[in-house]
Amino acid sequence: MSKKILFLCHDLTTRLHLSATWSAAGVDMLKPTSEDLPDCIIVDLGRRDSLDEIQRLRGLHPHTAIIACFATYNDEAVGAAREAGATDFAARSFVERRVARLLDLDL
Repeated sequence: MSKKILFLCHDLTTRLHLSATWSAAGVDMLKPTSEDLPDCIIVDLGRRDSLDEIQRLRGLHPHTAIIACFATYNDEAVGAAREAGATDFAARSFVERRVARLLDLDL
């Protein structure tokens, strides 16, 4: 069964060479406007609207893991993301490992 990820992190998408698929087999990237139910959501805390997006997505997908990723750790930003509904956190350089573990993928 294919896993679906909603990935809201433009620069990381480019750096990881992601477009329609994740770097591991069996994972589909969803467009932000997709109506498919994601297995995992990744939101970059560097986005201006990240907390609003996390809160909105938590309302739409109450049982889906939301990973907030960051370039530099910041207690205040992580706390705000947790309050908005994020369930997990990862540095950008480790987000693919966090997703692989969460979705039980082989990288």
